[in-house]
Amino acid sequence: MSEDRNMTIPKSGGVQEENTNKASTPISQEEADFIEKVFFEDDEEVRLRDGKTYRIPPLGLKDARKLMKLLNTIDTGIIISNLIVMEGEDDDRYDELMEVLLMAFKPYYPHITVDYLAEYVDLVIAKQIIDCMIGLNGLKKSL
Repeated sequence: MSEDRNMTIPKSGGVQEENTNKASTPISQEEADFIEKVFFEDDEEVRLRDGKTYRIPPLGLKDARKLMKLLNTIDTGIIISNLIVMEGEDDDRYDELMEVLLMAFKPYYPHITVDYLAEYVDLVIAKQIIDCMIGLNGLKKSL
Protein backbone atom coordinates (compact mmCIF):
# COMPACT_ATOMS: atom_id res chain seq x y z
CA MET A 1 0.00 0.00 0.00
CA SER A 2 2.85 2.40 0.73
CA GLU A 3 4.17 1.88 -2.81
CA ASP A 4 1.01 3.50 -4.18
CA ARG A 5 1.56 6.78 -2.37
CA ASN A 6 3.56 9.58 -3.90
CA MET A 7 5.48 11.15 -1.09
CA THR A 8 7.32 14.41 -1.37
CA ILE A 9 10.35 15.31 0.67
CA PRO A 10 10.87 19.02 1.33
CA LYS A 11 14.33 20.35 0.58
CA SER A 12 15.89 23.55 1.70
CA GLY A 13 14.89 26.45 -0.54
CA GLY A 14 11.28 25.24 -0.90
CA VAL A 15 11.95 22.80 -3.78
CA GLN A 16 10.41 19.39 -3.24
CA GLU A 17 11.71 16.07 -4.48
CA GLU A 18 9.55 13.00 -5.09
CA ASN A 19 10.43 9.81 -3.25
CA THR A 20 9.81 6.87 -5.51
CA ASN A 21 11.17 4.26 -3.04
CA LYS A 22 13.26 2.58 -5.75
CA ALA A 23 16.68 1.16 -4.99
CA SER A 24 19.35 2.31 -7.40
CA THR A 25 21.29 -0.97 -7.50
CA PRO A 26 20.45 -4.27 -5.86
CA ILE A 27 22.92 -5.72 -3.37
CA SER A 28 24.01 -9.33 -3.17
CA GLN A 29 22.74 -11.67 -0.47
CA GLU A 30 26.23 -11.73 1.06
CA GLU A 31 26.26 -7.93 1.35
CA ALA A 32 22.75 -7.94 2.82
CA ASP A 33 23.74 -10.56 5.40
CA PHE A 34 26.85 -8.57 6.35
CA ILE A 35 24.85 -5.34 6.75
CA GLU A 36 22.26 -7.13 8.87
CA LYS A 37 24.96 -8.76 11.01
CA VAL A 38 26.69 -5.42 11.61
CA PHE A 39 23.39 -3.67 12.36
CA PHE A 40 22.17 -6.27 14.83
CA GLU A 41 25.68 -7.19 16.05
CA ASP A 42 25.14 -10.92 15.63
CA ASP A 43 27.55 -13.17 17.42
CA GLU A 44 29.66 -15.72 15.60
CA GLU A 45 29.75 -19.34 16.69
CA VAL A 46 32.85 -21.47 17.05
CA ARG A 47 33.19 -25.08 18.12
CA LEU A 48 36.22 -25.97 20.23
CA ARG A 49 37.85 -29.37 20.57
CA ASP A 50 35.89 -29.93 23.79
CA GLY A 51 32.83 -30.47 21.56
CA LYS A 52 31.00 -27.37 22.80
CA THR A 53 29.87 -24.46 20.64
CA TYR A 54 30.69 -20.99 21.93
CA ARG A 55 29.37 -17.60 20.83
CA ILE A 56 31.83 -14.82 20.07
CA PRO A 57 30.35 -11.31 20.40
CA PRO A 58 31.67 -8.01 19.04
CA LEU A 59 34.13 -6.42 21.46
CA GLY A 60 33.63 -3.28 23.49
CA LEU A 61 35.61 -0.19 22.51
CA LYS A 62 38.39 -0.77 25.05
CA ASP A 63 38.94 -4.37 23.95
CA ALA A 64 38.62 -3.49 20.25
CA ARG A 65 41.41 -0.95 20.64
CA LYS A 66 43.55 -3.51 22.44
CA LEU A 67 42.78 -6.07 19.71
CA MET A 68 43.96 -3.68 17.01
CA LYS A 69 47.30 -3.23 18.79
CA LEU A 70 47.75 -6.97 19.34
CA LEU A 71 46.89 -7.87 15.75
CA ASN A 72 49.88 -5.82 14.62
CA THR A 73 52.22 -7.98 16.70
CA ILE A 74 51.02 -11.47 15.76
CA ASP A 75 50.80 -13.29 12.45
CA THR A 76 47.09 -13.74 11.72
CA GLY A 77 47.66 -15.44 8.38
CA ILE A 78 49.83 -18.33 9.51
CA ILE A 79 48.95 -19.07 13.13
CA ILE A 80 51.71 -21.66 13.59
CA SER A 81 54.38 -18.98 13.09
CA ASN A 82 53.32 -17.51 16.45
CA LEU A 83 54.34 -20.76 18.14
CA ILE A 84 57.90 -20.73 16.85
CA VAL A 85 60.39 -19.11 19.20
CA MET A 86 63.07 -17.35 17.20
CA GLU A 87 66.61 -17.05 18.50
CA GLY A 88 67.04 -13.94 20.60
CA GLU A 89 63.27 -13.52 21.09
CA ASP A 90 61.05 -14.58 23.92
CA ASP A 91 57.68 -16.22 23.47
CA ASP A 92 55.72 -12.95 23.51
CA ARG A 93 53.97 -13.73 20.23
CA TYR A 94 52.51 -16.90 21.72
CA ASP A 95 51.37 -15.00 24.81
CA GLU A 96 49.87 -12.26 22.64
CA LEU A 97 48.12 -14.85 20.46
CA MET A 98 46.60 -16.42 23.56
CA GLU A 99 45.56 -12.98 24.84
CA VAL A 100 43.73 -12.29 21.55
CA LEU A 101 41.98 -15.66 21.70
CA LEU A 102 40.98 -15.10 25.32
CA MET A 103 39.47 -11.70 24.43
CA ALA A 104 36.98 -13.49 22.17
CA PHE A 105 35.53 -15.48 25.07
CA LYS A 106 35.83 -12.91 27.88
CA PRO A 107 32.39 -11.26 27.52
CA TYR A 108 30.30 -14.46 27.76
CA TYR A 109 32.67 -17.00 29.30
CA PRO A 110 34.78 -15.40 32.04
CA HIS A 111 35.63 -18.86 33.41
CA ILE A 112 37.66 -19.76 30.29
CA THR A 113 41.40 -19.47 30.87
CA VAL A 114 44.49 -19.40 28.68
CA ASP A 115 45.28 -22.97 29.77
CA TYR A 116 41.80 -24.09 28.71
CA LEU A 117 42.23 -22.49 25.28
CA ALA A 118 45.70 -24.00 24.91
CA GLU A 119 44.12 -27.41 25.49
CA TYR A 120 41.01 -27.09 23.30
CA VAL A 121 41.97 -24.73 20.44
CA ASP A 122 43.97 -26.00 17.47
CA LEU A 123 45.57 -23.99 14.67
CA VAL A 124 42.48 -24.08 12.43
CA ILE A 125 40.14 -23.02 15.24
CA ALA A 126 42.56 -20.24 16.31
CA LYS A 127 42.50 -18.84 12.75
CA GLN A 128 38.70 -19.09 12.69
CA ILE A 129 38.39 -17.24 16.02
CA ILE A 130 40.72 -14.44 14.91
CA ASP A 131 38.91 -14.09 11.57
CA CYS A 132 35.59 -13.90 13.43
CA MET A 133 36.93 -11.18 15.72
CA ILE A 134 38.28 -9.17 12.80
CA GLY A 135 34.97 -9.44 10.93
CA LEU A 136 32.70 -8.80 13.92
CA ASN A 137 34.58 -5.67 14.88
CA GLY A 138 34.83 -4.24 11.36
CA LEU A 139 38.63 -4.40 11.29
CA LYS A 140 39.03 -5.99 7.84
CA LYS A 141 39.36 -2.69 6.02
CA SER A 142 41.49 -1.02 8.66
CA LEU A 143 44.21 -3.71 8.74
